[in-house]
Amino acid sequence: MAKSFGRAFRDAYGEGREEWAKAYRDGRQSAGKTEDAPRIDEMTGAYPTGIRLMEAIQDLTGARLTPQQTNNRMIRSDLGIGAEKGLEARGGQILGTLAADLTQDNTRSFWWLMNAAQAIGNVAAEKAMAKANPSLYGQTVQTAPNGKPLTIKKNERMAQEMGLLDNQGKPTKGVKINADGEISKRNFEPGDKAALLIPTGVAINSGLGLLSPFGGAEGYEAAAPDPEDKTKTRNVLEEVALKYFMGRTGNLLPYDEFSQVRPDVSREEYNKYQGFKYGKDTDLNPFDDGEITLPGRVAKATTDGIHGPEVQFLGRSLPLTTAGIPFATALAGGVAGVRSAKPIRGGLVGGSVGLVVGQALGSLVENERRRRNTVENELNNTQL
Repeated sequence: MAKSFGRAFRDAYGEGREEWAKAYRDGRQSAGKTEDAPRIDEMTGAYPTGIRLMEAIQDLTGARLTPQQTNNRMIRSDLGIGAEKGLEARGGQILGTLAADLTQDNTRSFWWLMNAAQAIGNVAAEKAMAKANPSLYGQTVQTAPNGKPLTIKKNERMAQEMGLLDNQGKPTKGVKINADGEISKRNFEPGDKAALLIPTGVAINSGLGLLSPFGGAEGYEAAAPDPEDKTKTRNVLEEVALKYFMGRTGNLLPYDEFSQVRPDVSREEYNKYQGFKYGKDTDLNPFDDGEITLPGRVAKATTDGIHGPEVQFLGRSLPLTTAGIPFATALAGGVAGVRSAKPIRGGLVGGSVGLVVGQALGSLVENERRRRNTVENELNNTQL
């Protein structure tokens, strides 16, 4: 018993990311898919802790496995990382996997992937488009003029002439050879698929105030402020670098300066927003004041900030009107576009059109909100 437990623990603890990544790639290959996939799928598909626990739940509940799940289990078993048999060995394996997770940062990798608003937006958009058109991450068996599949054994010369194999008979970029020797090529290049995320990325970065290379967004200082005018940058290259690499935006201007460009915000609203933005206390009840702050200030939300309804993620403000609406319409346009006969072009065009429409709609909503607030503030000042 002790030997079985200890051996399984040591084996599982010693497993590395490459074994799990290979098992995931082999599983996709057997399903006729490309090695590359949406990033969240790549991570979950090669996540030892999640897979071990899911296997245990499936076996304990007697769940019926799909053919692909069964095949993936066989692949992992062939690579020596399959589920152990026997209660003691299985327990040792799971504990070894959990211990390896701590030393190899497997679970923390999910946080590193999605610890910025832009990253979360990219992950969501990538997954949505892959679901809308699975062929984006598919591959196609190449055929000879007679319509039969090209194989490494019978059609090597032809495959070389088509650029599918190099002079040594090895697959070129994006080409795979399956167990039967059939030659497949991925449907779309990874860089082209990444370009589909441009419209949604612009929507979020614009909403965060990161697309202003010469200074701060309206009512904010520059990320690298000029000492004489903090709304302007002291160095354009530094401003771009701070915003692009660090996601940094400037601080709010003092109220006297802020109110010159944002007369719709009263001093009381400004002070309340400062308290919301920089407050450290956890607040899980949004019903008393329309605000919520998660532990550690990871995320906050308010229904009535200086930008209207907004979410803050790690201190970065995402207004619903100028970020949320453009993101949603850009994503909807991209999803519709990738379903067309030419998915890359269709996705880019659809996403771009959705972005423009969303930005226009968001601006209309936000401008009307500000107009009403300005009138209300002027009326209050007159009464005073």
